[in-house]
Amino acid sequence: MSSTILRTGALVALTASAIAFAQSGAITADELMGDGNAGVVATPEVLSVEDWNFAQFPGQVIRTRHFRVFTTESDTVLRDRLASFSEYALAHYRTAITPLPLPRTRLDTYLMDSRTQWETVTKRLMGQQAEQLVGIQRGGFAARGVGVYYDLGLYDTMAIAAHEGWHQYTQRAFKEQLPVYLEEGIAAYMEGHRWSHSLPRFKAWANTERFDQLRLAHSKGELAPLSELLQSRPQDYLGETSDRILTFYAQLWALVHFLQEGDEGAHRASLALLLRDAASGNLGKVMSDAYGERAARLALAGRTGDEVFRLYFGEDLEALAASYEAFIGRVVSTGSREAIAAGRSPL
Repeated sequence: MSSTILRTGALVALTASAIAFAQSGAITADELMGDGNAGVVATPEVLSVEDWNFAQFPGQVIRTRHFRVFTTESDTVLRDRLASFSEYALAHYRTAITPLPLPRTRLDTYLMDSRTQWETVTKRLMGQQAEQLVGIQRGGFAARGVGVYYDLGLYDTMAIAAHEGWHQYTQRAFKEQLPVYLEEGIAAYMEGHRWSHSLPRFKAWANTERFDQLRLAHSKGELAPLSELLQSRPQDYLGETSDRILTFYAQLWALVHFLQEGDEGAHRASLALLLRDAASGNLGKVMSDAYGERAARLALAGRTGDEVFRLYFGEDLEALAASYEAFIGRVVSTGSREAIAAGRSPL
């Protein structure tokens, strides 16, 4: 199934575009090679470690090339791994789907030892916005390029850091915002990782939590239609006691996999183009050329709706929805979980 962008000829050859990004200094040739860590072999260098106190709690500020981690974490393994994990994750963001640029400034991250500390730092950092954020039942958030997390155990904390780190990255590196469904879907796509010799290996399929929720919702007939996903935001589900928000994220995780692998890879180049257009600030122009300036402005400002999706992936939304639903059916079929646990595609 060809995408609208491909049919109209607006897509520059993917290989040529990747070379142009590399030549512009957005990414190095070494980072374009790799085995799950985006070509980064050595542990990212910690530039400095300084004492830091939050209220009465002692902590540290750990600086790397692209991150500054403020932490009161008492688990030394988790504390010492987060900064280098974040650097590995950043390299992964910039190469997993298409070559993407570096953030314009260093990214600040707060890792707090307890939820109480997390709530306190959230209130200090976010002001009036904090009231809604402290309602997050489990996890963390990113806003204005700052990530704020607390200790959920090694794997879960790192998965949150990988997810919210994507938001930090796009907030600082992209000139235009992605639609919510894609921003959140890619953040979930970036969560998957395994540890090998104390190093993270990023594997997008290695996400049993998202898979299990997807399979459960599929079996219960509770999956939302694609048209609803394109209109939804995470805050629509805050305060609910059901698993709807977990299903929302699981479906968006599957949607990005669909755009990468579904329909025999027909949408992969368009997904890469969409990311590059948003990063470079070209998305608004592409939308204006297709829909007119006013309609494009409204669609991009709201960050929901099907306009961007139809433009890049195809006007026949019903056919795309049917293909996406069939893709999910294949993903959750009997025997797939073993592949997911190993970080392999179940297809």
